[in-house]
Amino acid sequence: MIKTISKNVLQLTKLYPEAVENYNTLISLYWNLIDGVRVVDDIKNATPAESITRAFRMLVSKGLIQVPEKVKEARKEQEKLYKSEFSVML
Repeated sequence: MIKTISKNVLQLTKLYPEAVENYNTLISLYWNLIDGVRVVDDIKNATPAESITRAFRMLVSKGLIQVPEKVKEARKEQEKLYKSEFSVML
């Protein structure tokens, strides 16, 4: 199943380059175009968002999808903020 998700993600990022820069865009496109989500209630039967983003990250790590440097930096900064905020709770 993950191979199918990866194939779908790769196809979507080729057709919609903006999906590379924004996880919400990628997930929305996947749910709408691949899973056929038309109303919010359909999401409960759609591919989990984590599976979609995991496939995306795997494709990036394999070099099949290129993420712009500005997006990489923004994601690193968000990760730092997340870790600093939630490491206090641990």
